[in-house]
Amino acid sequence: MLVDMLKFAGRPLAVAAILIVLALKGFAFLQSGSALRPDAASAQRQAPPSREAQLTPAYGSGPITLYGDRAGQFRADVVIDGSTLRMLVDTGASIVTLTAEDADRLGVHPFPSDYTLPMSTANGVLMAAKTELREVSLGDIRVRNVQAVVLPRHASNISLLGMTFLQRLASFQVSDNRLMLKP
Repeated sequence: MLVDMLKFAGRPLAVAAILIVLALKGFAFLQSGSALRPDAASAQRQAPPSREAQLTPAYGSGPITLYGDRAGQFRADVVIDGSTLRMLVDTGASIVTLTAEDADRLGVHPFPSDYTLPMSTANGVLMAAKTELREVSLGDIRVRNVQAVVLPRHASNISLLGMTFLQRLASFQVSDNRLMLKP
């Protein structure tokens, strides 16, 4: 009877011991990682380029001159991914900012859970959703892969052409209520 009990209890203990040994061997193998880790040269070949390396400068002909309104604001018709939007060119905006309504026109529809980026606006702090625009054009000036955000509904009545577009230009200058942009 004692022998039968040891046989019965011994099987699960043996299986457990084998599993523990395999787990420890596997863990040691993963720790060394020699079979899974590429050498430094191949790792450099496989690594995607950094985000900064992907940012290309603006291209097109120019310069373009925009004239300010009575308040000194510069509004322009901007083509984003094939759709034309009326935007405020804002050197004080760090990023291209889309109203929810303009984002809808572009086919950009963030989920409610995408609104995770806190933004300081004239109306206080609100949460925005990050996006990337394939191409933004102002006249003959074009910029590809432009970072942007989408504001929640009713947070703003106009989209802003901010620095994620403007910083990719060769230059921009404000003088005598004129904004000159060079690709």
